[in-house]
Amino acid sequence: MASLFNIGVSALNAFSSQLAVTGNNIANVNTVGYSRQSAELSSQPSQLTPAGYVGAGVSLDQVSRSYDQFLASNLRASTSLMEESQYLASRAGQIDNLIADPSAGLGNALSGFFDAVQDVANDPTSIPAREVMLNQAEMLVDRFASIDGYIEDLRRQSNADMGVFVDEINRLSSSLANVNQRILEVGGGNPPNDLLDERDLLLDQLSEYVSITTVGQTDGSINVFVGSGQPLVVGSDSNSLVIQENTTAGDQKTLFLQAGGGNLVEVTEVISGGKLGGLLRFQDEVLNPTQDAIGLTAIGLASFFNDEHITGLDLEGDLGMAFFGVAEPELLGDSGNAGTATASFSDISALQPDEYELRYDGANWLLLRSGSNEVVPMTGTGTAADPLVAEGVSIVIGPGAAAGDNYLLRPTRSGADDIEVLIKDPGDIAAADVLQASAASANTGSGSISAGTMDTLTGTALPAAPIALTYNSATLEFTYPPAGSISYDPATDSGARQTINIAGLGDFSFTVNGSPANGDQFLIADNSGAVGDNRNARALGELQAQTLLLGGRASISDSYGFAVAGVGTITSRASTTLDVQQQLRDQAQSAKDAVSGVNLDEEAANLVQYQQAYQAAAQVIATANSLIDTLLGVVR
Repeated sequence: MASLFNIGVSALNAFSSQLAVTGNNIANVNTVGYSRQSAELSSQPSQLTPAGYVGAGVSLDQVSRSYDQFLASNLRASTSLMEESQYLASRAGQIDNLIADPSAGLGNALSGFFDAVQDVANDPTSIPAREVMLNQAEMLVDRFASIDGYIEDLRRQSNADMGVFVDEINRLSSSLANVNQRILEVGGGNPPNDLLDERDLLLDQLSEYVSITTVGQTDGSINVFVGSGQPLVVGSDSNSLVIQENTTAGDQKTLFLQAGGGNLVEVTEVISGGKLGGLLRFQDEVLNPTQDAIGLTAIGLASFFNDEHITGLDLEGDLGMAFFGVAEPELLGDSGNAGTATASFSDISALQPDEYELRYDGANWLLLRSGSNEVVPMTGTGTAADPLVAEGVSIVIGPGAAAGDNYLLRPTRSGADDIEVLIKDPGDIAAADVLQASAASANTGSGSISAGTMDTLTGTALPAAPIALTYNSATLEFTYPPAGSISYDPATDSGARQTINIAGLGDFSFTVNGSPANGDQFLIADNSGAVGDNRNARALGELQAQTLLLGGRASISDSYGFAVAGVGTITSRASTTLDVQQQLRDQAQSAKDAVSGVNLDEEAANLVQYQQAYQAAAQVIATANSLIDTLLGVVR
């Protein structure tokens, strides 16, 4: 009887545990991070009797949780990729909405300005047309400034986000180390299910901020790594991410992993995944390139417009002045540099909207394109007479350079912020050309000459008297310094562009057509007083469509269009990737929930099953008790 009673008691205890575990599952059906638990039973060792082995009941081995390491890791990886795409798509979309907007972007402002330039070309003496041109120029400059200011606001916001994300990563890694310690204190034996769930939840939360890899240890703890294998959590110890200002560029932040001994290891380039990875991608792939591209548009517009404007005459007959203020390239030296260096533009048409790192190894300078680390070819030695030249930028190295010196070169970063309108008086707009070419009235041949245009202005010495080009047997001879001649054969050179250099002024181009007679003259004279001349205004208007930037591949408007297209492409790709990653993440969550999640229908069925088993076990005890009473009654 005692054996039957013990069997019933063991069953009652076992089924009571199953009921408790099932009840706990039902109670935690909505608890985040909870894994369904099961009470695992096993038969107690049988007892040997003369008739053979007789069972001795049941025992509770352990309460285990339903968990699959592969599914958990897959969910974390999917979460990291989804959060990365979410941040990138959201922030890139903000810039895309701005620069692609017809009213907020640069497109309409550029068109409005060049339309106003064309109006001045149509009526160069009109003061209202000139005032409209200046107003449109101011509106264009304001648009550049507002877009650049918006980008800077996003930069400050993303840097603030970085601080929030790093603080959260450090909090979670510290909590993980604490849970590891508590698991170690529990020791071997039955698994501490609640602690394991708590740790897995922390890992899931951490994967929202950065991509992680985990390695389980034999003592039950787990190590967590970020980047390319940098340890974030090792057993009961955690390392911290630290943000420091870049030693070269104050507006950039550098991430370090600080170990327990205080040693700092830079991890900016290897961090990926999660919100932090998305933030770093946003800065590298969207924020900086967009600001550089818009800066290139501003620098190209200002520089080429100035170059043409100064070759004209204003309403007072004075040489044109610079119309726009133009940015200079940024060359930011590391705080630990021993020497100095300066940068200037050498060829605006060769500029690229990129960042570069300039390094010195003690013997040679190396220029690397940021992001790709592509080596950019340079010419020159770095002296003032022979500067280093690469992609439109000239660099002069000062004294004291030492091995390890490095610089961050940003040729176009400040272009949109620094552009400004320098001309305030509408009369100062140089719509007329400096010189006027014409045929002498006494000519007898059929030759004619165009009015001509000033190509480059290297001085301000206008010719005191007309420059005479005399035709003499297939040449145009002139005596104005420097004296010379131009080959002209009416059969082959009619309509061809001709250029002469006028000492103290610059290069002047024109075309000759027809057949001059020997002795015929063409005169090039100062155009002062010709207030109705619009040649320079026409040339200014034509700049809009000329392919002057990116090595002759893009116009001023095209360069902005490239920026819009680039941001739009990244935004579209990030949004598409986000949709895909959300689906993958949902699938990974469903797969994990199928194993670890609580199914109320299943638990309800189990509850009925275990209740019936419990009642049956109670009946076993009641039966044993009845048998004992019967036996005692016989004895009495």
